[in-house]
Amino acid sequence: MIPRLRILVAGTAVSLAVSAGAADLRGRIAVWGYVLDNVPTACPFVIGKTEFSLERAAAEFGVRKAMYMNSCFNRDYIVKEFPDWDRECFANCIDNRLCDVQLEKLRGMDEVWCATTHGKKLESAVRIAEMSLRFPNIVGVNFDDFNNGNPATKMSVAELRELKARMHAINPKLKVSVVSYVKDANESDFDLTPFRGEIDHVSRWKWVTETNYWTKANFRADIAELRRQVGPGVTVVQGLYLHDFASDMKCPNPLPFDYFRLSVTTALDAVADGTLDGVILPQVAWYSAPTHRRHYEWLREAVRAFIRQEKNR
Repeated sequence: MIPRLRILVAGTAVSLAVSAGAADLRGRIAVWGYVLDNVPTACPFVIGKTEFSLERAAAEFGVRKAMYMNSCFNRDYIVKEFPDWDRECFANCIDNRLCDVQLEKLRGMDEVWCATTHGKKLESAVRIAEMSLRFPNIVGVNFDDFNNGNPATKMSVAELRELKARMHAINPKLKVSVVSYVKDANESDFDLTPFRGEIDHVSRWKWVTETNYWTKANFRADIAELRRQVGPGVTVVQGLYLHDFASDMKCPNPLPFDYFRLSVTTALDAVADGTLDGVILPQVAWYSAPTHRRHYEWLREAVRAFIRQEKNR
């Protein structure tokens, strides 16, 4: 029989099944976002100013894995694709990407995954590999929006193999992570099977708000299909949204609270019983927004409580 942990967060009981062989949950949680040179500041994909740099979020949750996203963009791409972004993003986030100052702030992390740059994947992967020689906690590259229809993120198997060869010539230990989206209505499904053997880590994301997806049967069926595509030995983690990006990229609101709570508890339950290998906590720059405070505080306490009880089981 699989034991269950019961945690009380903001008056809500959350029951999680924990398999006897589950690793310490602290080692299965990563934070996702940007290292900020100065705060408060504007930040990619966030409305207003934020106080939350990536390393602060890791400390708040007590975790030691980071998905570093500063290197996902450069000035040319931002000016073309996101002309309305506050130019403060350049000075405090983008211009210093993959520099010693930013990566020193993540020196305490056990794992750092650095995003490849949209439109300059090979060039940025080589740069990441070079930086990993001085920052050995850089464990690999992360392809955001991997083959999602954006020409800047398109990649063939042959191109990925070439990139890996160039990267491994510098540091053969580096791994490859990709972002994978759940197929939503009116979207074609992208099958990762052709990339089997080329990927080490994959994060799964549910873009459109759909409560039915998070039922136990549907969620586990989706993860099982993803594992079938990528094959054994690949780490599969669930990415979690906090902000309601799918409604409108200029939407100021978080996800509906009950839906957000359902997605988090379903994912944590799946980590606890071994269905998932981990979770990625949502874009940390939203944590200081007054509109998102309730979500952030609930998430922080849910993760802290689960870590405490999982250690004491």
